[in-house]
Amino acid sequence: MTSSTPGVDRGLRLAELLATVSLASDLAHDVPPESALRDALISIRLARLAGWSGDRLSDVYYLALLYHVGCTGAVAIQSRMGGGDDVSVRRWLSEADFANRPEMMRTVITRMARHWGPRQFAASMTGLMAAGELTPEVFASVADVAVRLSERLGASARVSAALRHTYARWDGKVFPGLPHRDEQSDLGRLVHLVHVAQTYHQVGGIEGADATVRGRSGGEFDPELARLWLENSHDLLGRIGPESVWDEVLAEEPEPHVRVSPGHLDEVCRALSDFVDLKSPYTRGHSPQVARLVEAAAPAMGMAAGEVTTLRRGAQVHDLGNVSVPDLVWTKRGPLNPSERSRVQLHAYHTQRILTVSSALRASGEAAGLHHERIDGSGYHRGLPAAALPPGARLLAAAEAYQSMIEVRAWRPAFGPGQAAGELRREVADGKLDRRAVDAVLVAAGHHSRPGRSERGWPAGLTDREVDALRLLARGNSNKQIAAALHISEATVHTHLINVYGKIAVKTRAGATLFALEHDLVQVSTG
Repeated sequence: MTSSTPGVDRGLRLAELLATVSLASDLAHDVPPESALRDALISIRLARLAGWSGDRLSDVYYLALLYHVGCTGAVAIQSRMGGGDDVSVRRWLSEADFANRPEMMRTVITRMARHWGPRQFAASMTGLMAAGELTPEVFASVADVAVRLSERLGASARVSAALRHTYARWDGKVFPGLPHRDEQSDLGRLVHLVHVAQTYHQVGGIEGADATVRGRSGGEFDPELARLWLENSHDLLGRIGPESVWDEVLAEEPEPHVRVSPGHLDEVCRALSDFVDLKSPYTRGHSPQVARLVEAAAPAMGMAAGEVTTLRRGAQVHDLGNVSVPDLVWTKRGPLNPSERSRVQLHAYHTQRILTVSSALRASGEAAGLHHERIDGSGYHRGLPAAALPPGARLLAAAEAYQSMIEVRAWRPAFGPGQAAGELRREVADGKLDRRAVDAVLVAAGHHSRPGRSERGWPAGLTDREVDALRLLARGNSNKQIAAALHISEATVHTHLINVYGKIAVKTRAGATLFALEHDLVQVSTG
């Protein structure tokens, strides 16, 4: 990572890449686009009013962009709390004062329960009754994932450390294990206050934001920061209109701008693929596998090296829009209703919309947005005909279809490799997939036998049995299910996982799952 002097272009701006990540976290929270960008804009202005400068000012800026980067680490728990609607729970968690149980219940009734259908009601009420016990686990999981992803994305050590306890309350209540206020990051305290205030500003105007800050001063919020906010809120919020703030946020990045090499785009795309694949045990490892298929098959399509790089990155991030779809849709065992089907089909649009804002990711985003198109015009989200689909889009569509087939889904078991190959050839015969692209993908797949890595050694000194347990954990299995699969006792599983956590330096299942994804340990079932 390098810094730049004004007027000198030395690589890609880290701010632009992190701003793109923030658009994805906005989508995962079902909040207005550019909400996190507005947080960054307000945070840096409040930090200047507090007299901050230099690295502290830069760290506040980047922290605001990455504030929710760990959100997909707690989908399973959030889904339990929301009867399958993890997206609404994330939005609700951004507003709630967890020390005020009556207010929390009012928030649930007014903002969540009215959206529950009959299928969700019983599960939702059960989950909410356990919300007090589950909430600390949610934030611990989010923090574990946020720290690891932020490091990979290029954040400083101070920003990553702040993400470890950025949800901590000033009064130390609710979340056991988080540091006392004298040990909390002042960066995290400021960004947290701004985020909550900005959330209430969106629904209640400046008066709503001020009332929340005033009411939580000395409890959730640092009273000195709350005072500074209340003295300046009209100026801070009044300067931000409803139009896009993308350019304004990039212009506010403190000097010297942090720059990264073009090769850093690969790590950003890998991190984003793990960010979205964490959402469901059915998709863990899916995006990197699609990227490998595309990269291996591309030479057979006559693609140049630069085109292959762009397409590989597009494959890594093709499912980014999936974070907008509630968990209950992805885990549904029966057919989707029209509303659910529409939300699923829109994920390709959301992927393209987010990635094409950034000039650095635009070409990959355009490719990613086409991964469900079909050459007969029957695909989505745009329903493009063959003439509008370049070779890369055809290849990505074939690779994504094959990889999805050989993976387990909630509504079906995994296809065997031969069955998946037959299905792809049927789609060629029906005029949906490109024959050349399908042939290239099937050759690249080699009908998928991947050698083990035991002979080369596992990362972090893990043993074969610890890796077996970690793989099953990463697919969403409980300790009891892991024990049954490995034919060992739950106590032995517990011992294996304690050893795994210690060796890889994480504290939660979400952190362990992300480690498994980062090190390619999640083997995809082939039937």
